[in-house]
Amino acid sequence: MNRESQIAEEAAAWIDRINQPVFDAAAGPAFDAWMAASARHREVFADLQALWQSEALVEALNQAESAPAAGLAPLASGTRPRRTWRTLPQFAAAACAMLLAIVLILPALSTTTYRTLAGKSRSVVLADGSRVDMSGDTELRVQILPWKRNAELVRGEAYFDVRHESARTFRVESGSTTVRVLGTAFNVDRQGPTRTAVAVYRGAVEVGVADQADLVLRKGDGARVVDGHVTAQPHIAVSAPDWKSGWFEASDIPLGVLIGKVQRYSARPILLQDAALQALPISGRFHVSDTDRVLKAVETAYHVDVAYGPKTIAIRPAGNAEDR
Repeated sequence: MNRESQIAEEAAAWIDRINQPVFDAAAGPAFDAWMAASARHREVFADLQALWQSEALVEALNQAESAPAAGLAPLASGTRPRRTWRTLPQFAAAACAMLLAIVLILPALSTTTYRTLAGKSRSVVLADGSRVDMSGDTELRVQILPWKRNAELVRGEAYFDVRHESARTFRVESGSTTVRVLGTAFNVDRQGPTRTAVAVYRGAVEVGVADQADLVLRKGDGARVVDGHVTAQPHIAVSAPDWKSGWFEASDIPLGVLIGKVQRYSARPILLQDAALQALPISGRFHVSDTDRVLKAVETAYHVDVAYGPKTIAIRPAGNAEDR
């Protein structure tokens, strides 16, 4: 059993225990300790608690209960299973098992993956009515479930216009970075395995990583997450992400990040052939959708050589152009 499954099983056991007719007060400190041990414990418990009282579980229990082997009368319309379980402890155990099955299996079955090719953007409308605009060479995985809404930005950049719902938070993960929102418009740019930039254009979001307090961003705010550290960024004056018009504003950004942005528009791989170039600080406004224009500007301003091969483009320190 992996760690996620173990946490879900423990959370389901606590929910079943708490919803019994009599709850042992002596178990209270143990429950408090379990909740305090990990933020993930609290998140999974909240998800399960929402599902425990949701119509999705009521419907599933009615279907299971109506089977001939069950030998029980169906739940009355509009009746919450929690009340029935108070008088049928054995049925509560079955419901708890079904709850676990729904939480562990349903997310995998309901994940939708969206992808774009280099140089190709795409707009999608999600099942909840939210809209996502994806930049080139982007991959996004989305789960819209009865009790939560999750998205994972595997690579690339995406602008989210989230439909407001008071009951279901919309959460976007980009590496170790988590963005949580109820209803707003914001952009998430995964610039590397441990680097993500977030900008808010309407409403407010919370940006956080493990073991750090969340940073609240409101309209016009931005944040940069690098190697697990969140830093607020200067006020955003524009009304939409620069990538939608093919631009990127760099302020002391590693060259590797800029090349990653250009790569989203280039069919040929762009290779940085010297490790030191990855961290070379770059500033300026670049038309990243125009590969040749950006590489020419970098070559001129930052003393590097750009070699165009038949299948790849190589960037290396100036003076190492013997095989150009």
